[in-house]
Amino acid sequence: MIRNLPTRFLIVFLCTLILATVYLVLPKGKIAGSIQETKISLMDKSKQKTVSEFDKERKQYAYVSFDNLYSNTSLYYGTKIYQRGHIKDLDMEHKYLLVALDGNDASRTIKLKYNLSNFEKGNASVQENDPIKFYGRVLATDSYLNDKGRDVNLPVIAADFIQTKVNFSGDYGTV
Repeated sequence: MIRNLPTRFLIVFLCTLILATVYLVLPKGKIAGSIQETKISLMDKSKQKTVSEFDKERKQYAYVSFDNLYSNTSLYYGTKIYQRGHIKDLDMEHKYLLVALDGNDASRTIKLKYNLSNFEKGNASVQENDPIKFYGRVLATDSYLNDKGRDVNLPVIAADFIQTKVNFSGDYGTV
């Protein structure tokens, strides 16, 4: 064994340094974070509504086409609207969806902010290109540079209800 006291201190110091490095490199609170995430998910899911439960409220929402929404976003601020579209991109971390409106046209995209409680009860899993129908309030516009270096403005809508089992008949103006 090691009989020299300074050598023992060096080994203890190195072991402590290795443990501290491993602790700093590993993701923080992974176990506690996942437990907290589960609690939040369970709370949000308990607030979810079915389509029939939302039926009375949906009558307060008006259809607004993408063209009207895009050119007059500030005019529609706070207005309750509904629309149909296809999911083009998901950001689960920041909780928004990019949704192509008016017949799955990628150039007619909006940003839909959501919470888990906004989805229809029992169906909160979505993927790209899934059809959805959403009800929400118009917030503002969001600007970003696209892949081609152009400045793009997207209308931003805060979701109140997202219906994921949607059958498109082609008529976007009727409920």
